[in-house]
Amino acid sequence: MVIATVATDLHQLGNALAADVIGWGAAVIGIALTASAVIWILRLLRA
Repeated sequence: MVIATVATDLHQLGNALAADVIGWGAAVIGIALTASAVIWILRLLRA
């Protein structure tokens, strides 16, 4: 039953990595949106 255990471990690892990738993706999108908002506000203030 070692193969079943390895398969289960790989499946759990895959789920953890998928959640991690989604989390990092959301963080990157949030940072990009914040940066674009700051740039937009600075342009308004300089106009």
